[in-house]
Amino acid sequence: MDYWNGIVQRIFYRIQFEPDLNEELASRIANALLVEPIETLTAAEEYTALADGLRRQAPLPSLVPMRQPPTELRNFLLRVVEGMDSMRPWPTPPYVELPVDDLSNFQNFRPIARLALSVNEVEGRISRIFNRDSEDGPFLLLRLNSGATVGFFSPYWEGSDDVLVASGSADRDPVEVLRELTDTDRLEPEIIFHIDSNDAPPSPLSTRYETTPILPPFRGEHLAGNDVWEGKQVEYLDDNKRRDFRLFGYNGLLHNSKGDLFDTASAQTLWTPQGGRAIFAMDKDGYLYSAPYHIIGEFHHSSFLAGEPVAGAGEIAASQGKIVLISDHSTHYQPARKYTRQVVDSLRRQGVAVADNQIEYHYAD
Repeated sequence: MDYWNGIVQRIFYRIQFEPDLNEELASRIANALLVEPIETLTAAEEYTALADGLRRQAPLPSLVPMRQPPTELRNFLLRVVEGMDSMRPWPTPPYVELPVDDLSNFQNFRPIARLALSVNEVEGRISRIFNRDSEDGPFLLLRLNSGATVGFFSPYWEGSDDVLVASGSADRDPVEVLRELTDTDRLEPEIIFHIDSNDAPPSPLSTRYETTPILPPFRGEHLAGNDVWEGKQVEYLDDNKRRDFRLFGYNGLLHNSKGDLFDTASAQTLWTPQGGRAIFAMDKDGYLYSAPYHIIGEFHHSSFLAGEPVAGAGEIAASQGKIVLISDHSTHYQPARKYTRQVVDSLRRQGVAVADNQIEYHYAD
């Protein structure tokens, strides 16, 4: 099967706004392809598809508009392939995604664990996207290095968005399968609850956070004809659009939804027009969303969760995945200090370091 178009489109999507297709960017893309292969592909399949496509001068896909001429784009892809070559021997990913057709193998699945995480959180931790086309709800299927297969499903328990882990390998010890999952360093043992029967233990409350509502003067700001922003309408994100703004911690560093190290050098907020900070909001599950822009009357802290209550909101500054500053500066929510401390707690739970002197408070408890 020819994966050329799909892989190149993914690469173009990630680099479309980059001002310079330099060596550092080519190296980052090469590393991303090896560490986090695209969907069900292996690193070898990605490499072969790119190298073969370049060799036969395959047409460049045009779905993602690119500013650079074809010659420059092909040269960049060649440097990506060379970068992959230079990184041999390639790392073995802890798991590979299984095709949707393998769902039939889980018809009589065995529940083995309950994750105290939502679907969005699991996606952020393991850098894989759930399939949302099933009438029964989102699911994700993986094959671990040992050969064991696992499925993630939600919703499963009434009134809960926790994720069920099911084994597709009847001959595997569930405890060993769960241990292999935790050994990936993507899922902490503290949020995995082994299920010995169909009666699951209560889900923990330690990963859920208190929220605070949007202030009354801003309600209705997204509606046509509102009088909040003199005729402007603030964009409220739906579930699909919100995913593009997610942040997640991995290996002690903060990453954006594309898997790149989170950096706010080119970001700007209404309070820091000189740049260097982005706006963010956190939901009740401790998941952060951030945008490098902050446009009065068009895009605010309320945009991320569509005006719903937040567990924290403010400004964030980061350099190559490392936190520089967290503030509570949000006029829409004016969060008390306890909410900003929740944000810090969520980041630290994800292994991202935040020093106490990096927290900037504007509002009192």
